[in-house]
Amino acid sequence: MAELVTLRSFDNYITANIVKARLEAEGIVCVLQDEHTVSMQWVWSQAIGGIKLQVAEQDEGRALHILETTEEEVRLERETPGFWDEDTEQLDPSNKLCIHCGSKNTRRVDFKKGPTFLSWLLLGFPLLFRSDKWHCFHCGEEF
Repeated sequence: MAELVTLRSFDNYITANIVKARLEAEGIVCVLQDEHTVSMQWVWSQAIGGIKLQVAEQDEGRALHILETTEEEVRLERETPGFWDEDTEQLDPSNKLCIHCGSKNTRRVDFKKGPTFLSWLLLGFPLLFRSDKWHCFHCGEEF
């Protein structure tokens, strides 16, 4: 049996299994060490070093290359303006355009938190004050 080397360490099993599936799709056999321990006792994750993705020593270089290429593709997709534009047909047509980035992936901020909390504190029940602010999910700004 070939020696196993640890490529990455994860704090949750979902991400670990996604990366494992990506490597297995390329024909690289890999193992998730301590997956069940961290899944059942997540508090121990830091103590035991998380869920370790391990591959055979001879596959290490190819696996690292695949992971680096995949991470670079994800980074480039996130930085591409309008990458998520194909989802616009699912948006509410009454949404305002963001004044910062022009995206229509916006939603009205439901209620003003300050006055609502103050009314709850003073009266014992909340009065809801409608907000005129909008939040953009593309750039994260409020306008």
